Amino acid sequence: MIKSKKPLFLFSLILFLTILIREVYYCIIYVYNISLNRMNKIPLLKLVNLNRETQVMLKNFYKIRYKLKKWIDNIYIFGIKIKSFDKVTLFAECLKNNTNKWVIIVHGYGANGRMMYSTAKKFYEKGYNIILPDLRGHGLSGGNYIGMGWHDRIDIIYWIKKILKIDKNAKIVLYGVSMGASSVLMCSGEKLPKNVKCIIADCGFTSAYEVFKYQMKSVFSIPTFPLLNILNIICKNKNKYCLKRASALKQVKKAKIPIFFIHGEKDNFVPIYMALDLYKNTKSSKKLMIFKEAFHGVSSIIEENIYWKSIFKFIKNNAV
Repeated sequence: MIKSKKPLFLFSLILFLTILIREVYYCIIYVYNISLNRMNKIPLLKLVNLNRETQVMLKNFYKIRYKLKKWIDNIYIFGIKIKSFDKVTLFAECLKNNTNKWVIIVHGYGANGRMMYSTAKKFYEKGYNIILPDLRGHGLSGGNYIGMGWHDRIDIIYWIKKILKIDKNAKIVLYGVSMGASSVLMCSGEKLPKNVKCIIADCGFTSAYEVFKYQMKSVFSIPTFPLLNILNIICKNKNKYCLKRASALKQVKKAKIPIFFIHGEKDNFVPIYMALDLYKNTKSSKKLMIFKEAFHGVSSIIEENIYWKSIFKFIKNNAV
């Protein structure tokens, strides 16, 4: 009598599926922890290969470090804290000038406000008061997760309100790089005080979902389904926002203030087509500048003079 092999097959199938589901689950948890959970982002940034950008930034840092330190030592910088919409404590540094010109300078993914000192110096020397926030999940701010711009947009609005308590006649510029750029772009679709005059967005992504999708496909060569879909569900449950909803692209369609888009043509971290899509879909006054030799987030170093001259010309024409 021949015994049926069906029970053995079913057992093997169930065992295989159980192991597969377990491995996929651990893989997704790993991806969540290194990408959206609050933790050191250096291991992740090493994985995405930003060697070119790092070399450019380090070379520039060694070039300007003594001048930058001397400048920092001779100005008054103080810390301020606020509570955001969900009671998270947010920290920023403030650099005061005796004018009603203000700029909120928003750092990128895995960074903090102190890493934007060289940018702050450019604005400070033009007479701007400066707010250098640490985004939630970064630096000295609270929060256990990365907001990918979506909750950060509300946090930035709270910083705007803080400025207006200090100076009700403030003329405010929003400036951001990388995730910071997407954060200020997501702000553009909200109802902003008339004091906010324009936005400068350097190498921002269209949405959190799309930038994760691009990285998974182009950099890591891993399938987005079902990993990204489940990651989105986890993010929604744990962090109370959806990666698809965290969209600068949808927000700029509602923008009413002028926006200056900047991007490097050789950017492999946030591809240039995202800048083109953002520019195309912006309904307010807009400008786009592409730097042909620039990688991600280094346009201000590669073409420093043109970069800053263009920014301050844009602000002059729009911050009135």
